[in-house]
Amino acid sequence: MFLHFLQSKEHKLKFLKLANFVASTDGFVNWKERGYIRSFVNEMDLQETDMLYSPKSDLSEIIGDLKDQQVKNIFFAEILLLIFVDGDYNDDEKQIVKDIKQLFGFSDATYETFRNWVIRMDKLKIEGMSLILDPS
Repeated sequence: MFLHFLQSKEHKLKFLKLANFVASTDGFVNWKERGYIRSFVNEMDLQETDMLYSPKSDLSEIIGDLKDQQVKNIFFAEILLLIFVDGDYNDDEKQIVKDIKQLFGFSDATYETFRNWVIRMDKLKIEGMSLILDPS
């Protein structure tokens, strides 16, 4: 959704690495998460080979050196969308969000603002699907 604002290939690859890290954190990447990651690759105009990922990375190694606030905001919003896509916000994912929040220096209020936006987006998507699929 906002990944097209990322200009540097380094940021794009970091985001993709983060997305893979987050999606695999609960030990299983479901088909919706895989679909989101593929859409991330397309939106950032990357190649399928850029999706290759080694899960042995540490979260701080992936995003610990990000300084640009707009880049952090984009990463956070997109990662929350990814986490909520499968309808399950489990303890592993909650911990990863907490860790990202801390690494980015985000307050609880900032987290809640992003989280509430993601929930509203999900409701709008469901509403849109109902409008499209309604036969009347």
